[in-house]
Amino acid sequence: MANYNRRDFAKLVVLGGIGYTIFSCVDDSKKDKTVKEVKETVPKMPELLPENIKLYQKADAEYQDLTIRFNKRIQQAPTFIAQCFNTQGVVDAILFANFKDLKVVVKSGGHSFEGFSSTNDGLVIDVSAMKKMEWTPDHSLTVETGCILKELYDEMLPKQRILPSGSCATVGIAGLTLGGGYGFFSRKYGLTCDSLEEITLVDGKGNVHHESRNSAILKACKGGGNGNFGIVTKMKFRTYQAPNFFQAYRCKAYKLTTERAKSLLKTWFQYTKELPNTAFSAFVLNGKTLTILITNYSTDSKGVTEMYNVLKAVSDKATIGSKRPLQKALKTFYGVQHPIYFKNACAGLYKDYTEIEGCMDDVISKVISSRGLIYQVNTLGGNINSSSAEKRSVFPHRSYPYLSELQSYWDEPSQEASRLAMFQEVQDRFYKHGIRAHYRNYPDINFKDFETSYYGKYLPELKAIKKQLDPDNRIQHPQSISV
Repeated sequence: MANYNRRDFAKLVVLGGIGYTIFSCVDDSKKDKTVKEVKETVPKMPELLPENIKLYQKADAEYQDLTIRFNKRIQQAPTFIAQCFNTQGVVDAILFANFKDLKVVVKSGGHSFEGFSSTNDGLVIDVSAMKKMEWTPDHSLTVETGCILKELYDEMLPKQRILPSGSCATVGIAGLTLGGGYGFFSRKYGLTCDSLEEITLVDGKGNVHHESRNSAILKACKGGGNGNFGIVTKMKFRTYQAPNFFQAYRCKAYKLTTERAKSLLKTWFQYTKELPNTAFSAFVLNGKTLTILITNYSTDSKGVTEMYNVLKAVSDKATIGSKRPLQKALKTFYGVQHPIYFKNACAGLYKDYTEIEGCMDDVISKVISSRGLIYQVNTLGGNINSSSAEKRSVFPHRSYPYLSELQSYWDEPSQEASRLAMFQEVQDRFYKHGIRAHYRNYPDINFKDFETSYYGKYLPELKAIKKQLDPDNRIQHPQSISV
């Protein structure tokens, strides 16, 4: 581990190739204005105190553990990893990056589908050790941005409080929220970012911003803040009363043909329109096997039971789960909690089935004939499509009631090339069909015009915030917003 202090400063700047020492060799009487101006613009090396930050390089034993990400497909080796323990540590990391002229990426949960929380050069600011949580009397919760979802649920659910967040246990609350965020409770309470009330953010110059209310920076972080223009260190959320129970309905169909799968998808689209806002549904086509999930946490189940009964009649198997306590029920959906090989990405946001009908024969045929390929459509809608929430955020896709994703999983690196080729064939089919709206939290490195696909009409607004907070483009990854 490399812990730098002032005594190490002279050694560090020499190693860094910075000609700082030339100034100490110049006679004061001979210094001209040019030299003074240069000296003033040289970034200063911060004092990196171990209670705030620890800096690692490739030779350090701790480095390897800190490079691990959820997606084993993407292995990267940054020049430095700054493990930060508080906001001051993040400030010092940014100042160090400026001093060394390094690009910066940020890592909290490490779940970025395309590895945007790491890099093959530059500096990773790792906030995963920052996990403090604090309640206020009005049930608002302030969290540091190293918190992952299962830690939040362990804190909230015993107090009978919830956030409209996701279900994957090890996803970081920061990345989830900054890209929008949705889950089982979003149709009633909105996106995760809609519950975000205050943030603390460190910009590309190392300045600290505390933002709340009608702040333009806070607005930009509600759907547009993923690794673009600052490192968020704290978030304050309003929380909601947890429901008394949670119930899941499942319908399954096996050995599907393209025609039968398409017929089931049309039926699913038809009946999801009538679901109450307390319900969520997902259509999950995994090869030739289909699983339709419906969840609800209200005694009002009229639309849910009607949809279930219709699908049960055309499925091979159907089950209704018991009404379980929320804390136990959510753990069913926590998913895999260790690194795996995969490729996941958004496959478009849709208004209804008619937007994709023309390419579904091709898409479904490819999915049911390809090993390890999954096509999933999830319900949005409800109170996500709120005009008041839209005014306070930059999430551009609220009017779309459906969000789809494409997934592929494999066990060995040798399987990667063929799986990615099949994946891209399906993505190309959607693109040719005119599907352009995509969810920022489900990125694909191959998306054309990704900035517009992710941010839509808010892109100019976000570019202005980028120019304000990070004019030197210090914070960047392959799909970050450019200045």
